[in-house]
Amino acid sequence: MALLPLTTAAAQERSHADTAGTNSTVAASSALEVLVRQSVAVNPAVQAAQRRVDAARARVLPAGLPPDPTLMAGIVNLPLGRMPSTVSASGTATSSSGPDPMTMHMIGISQTLPYPGKLSLRREEAEREVDAARASLDVATRQVIRDVKDAYYELAFLDQALSIVDRNRDVLASFVRVTETRYSVGVSGQQDVLKASVEATRLSETAVTLTEQRRAEIARLNALLNRPTDTPVEHPAIPTSVARAAVPVSAGEIRFASAALGARAADSPLPPLAELQETAVRQSPEIREHEAMIAAQAARLQLAQKEVLPDFDLSLQYGQRGGGLPDMVTALVSVPLPVFKGRKQNQLVTGADAELAALHAEHTAKVNQIQAEVARLVSELERSRAQLALYVKALLPQSRASLASATDSYQVSRVDFLTVLDNQATVFNYETEYFRVLSDFAKNLAELERVVGKEIIQ
Repeated sequence: MALLPLTTAAAQERSHADTAGTNSTVAASSALEVLVRQSVAVNPAVQAAQRRVDAARARVLPAGLPPDPTLMAGIVNLPLGRMPSTVSASGTATSSSGPDPMTMHMIGISQTLPYPGKLSLRREEAEREVDAARASLDVATRQVIRDVKDAYYELAFLDQALSIVDRNRDVLASFVRVTETRYSVGVSGQQDVLKASVEATRLSETAVTLTEQRRAEIARLNALLNRPTDTPVEHPAIPTSVARAAVPVSAGEIRFASAALGARAADSPLPPLAELQETAVRQSPEIREHEAMIAAQAARLQLAQKEVLPDFDLSLQYGQRGGGLPDMVTALVSVPLPVFKGRKQNQLVTGADAELAALHAEHTAKVNQIQAEVARLVSELERSRAQLALYVKALLPQSRASLASATDSYQVSRVDFLTVLDNQATVFNYETEYFRVLSDFAKNLAELERVVGKEIIQ
């Protein structure tokens, strides 16, 4: 009975040469775009960020307006007792029976007028907070897009890994049948049958792990899409553009930058590192959010510096007197006296200035962090490209050839069964790791696009 080698079946499964082919990856790209659009439309985190933009925008107009005027009404100078008697020129005491001449019904209005420039600064602060909220919305949107792609690419890997497990199960089943036949005719020992059975059981354990991981990833993806946990995701796969960027279709197209050990794969689709870092600093939504926060704090500092300048309280009152007495009009202007300037207004300026300095320092740290993150992600992507190139050009073909040779030798009793199992496990691990690295490449690319703030590979 001939063994069924893994080589032919595995060779038919390589991504974009090994996965389901161009049609599948094109369909995956379209399906992923649909999921991304859905997540942006329905994700609660994105919706919350959008509502905060609306809230910040609604605060702009009120911030530039003065306080509401105050309407006043009441009685002024109402005596609490009777008017005292008065003495006439003849020396006769008389009492006043008419209304007090200073008592009046009053109605008035007052208005606080902030010192010139204060309202414009408050409006500018509110406008910069809108800019920060918009940038925060962009941050939330890109994070959700990254998370959707991350979950989708992980599902693509898990499906490929489960497919490899299925193929290996068929191979191990053929191993079990062959070892049982050889044992029945006395060609090999019972240990070969047991070893094949143990490997088949271990493969079942791997399948259980992968299946549960797939359920968890589907739940994560559906949470991002704000839909039921068990909503199915059909046939996820790495999109063609991403797969082509990771490794060429043909092994003959693969080249390395040099013959040195650890050299990168040639023909990188990524822009130069300096260009990516410059782009990230210029248009990363996180940087834009921080710049808007700095602009808002600068407006607060200017406003704090103007707090020592007085706001004007203007009031106009009309008093109506009885008894034929003439009515009265009162006009007042009042200003606060900054008697606590050293302990109040100056301290507010100091605090606002310190906060602005802190934001500038944080901004420098944020720029450095993003530049370092871009460099790290580029290195991760280039590492994945080099690994995939080695898998396609050498490791997979060599491991498959080694398995085929061991299989043939086992059938003529030139090697033991443990050698066949070891070679089969090597092929299984390499093929699984190939898709693991391909998925990691796609994930890191999605993360780089989030950090940089734009699509890297079209």
